[in-house]
Amino acid sequence: MTPTVITIDGPAGSGKTTLGRRLATTLGLPLVDTGLFYRGVMVAAARAGIAPDDRDALIDCARRTEVVIDTDPNHDDADSAALVDGIDAGPALRDPANAPLLASMSSIPEVRAVLLEAQRALARDGAIAVGRDCGTVVFPHAQLKLYLVASETVRAQRRASQLRGNGADADSALMRGEIGARDRRDATRSAAPMQPAPDAHVLDTGVLGVDEVVRTALQLWAAVTAATG
Repeated sequence: MTPTVITIDGPAGSGKTTLGRRLATTLGLPLVDTGLFYRGVMVAAARAGIAPDDRDALIDCARRTEVVIDTDPNHDDADSAALVDGIDAGPALRDPANAPLLASMSSIPEVRAVLLEAQRALARDGAIAVGRDCGTVVFPHAQLKLYLVASETVRAQRRASQLRGNGADADSALMRGEIGARDRRDATRSAAPMQPAPDAHVLDTGVLGVDEVVRTALQLWAAVTAATG
């Protein structure tokens, strides 16, 4: 049988991880957060003191760094989601101070190519995969593709609340500016731009509640399985 792969893409704060965790738990599949691979390399680059504009060093860092991510959907500790060269990434994985490194690195085609096989390897037996290019690049043949959207205001409030929950200072207005800039950067980059796959189902999580989004996703999956026998 073909392994079950469901992709969930969308911008920051759209609810990808929340939906992914619920689907993975319900369907008994691993949760593959492809963005953690980029964040892991980001942590390695920060440890090495690599500047965001040092393209060659970032590519080399991606090639040398071993990133191991936690795929258990029942584990929700964001600070323990990845090992970087055998060391827990810790809070640095989500540190806003490392955002310039993450932005620069994720726009480099060579870095994205290096991480692609590692991302795919985790879904060989099936997975719920979340990210920004899962349905278009990483898993283009996934049986079900979802793309989540929500307004910048809603997503900024969610992100600020998440950061405050982790003990960090966060301002929703500032988050909105950062999220908008990241949206534009991710959507216009030449390498794997963030966009819905042609066959993706677009769900607005600013309008639909979490339970409704989960229910809709499971209904779509049931339709796929019924159609394929």
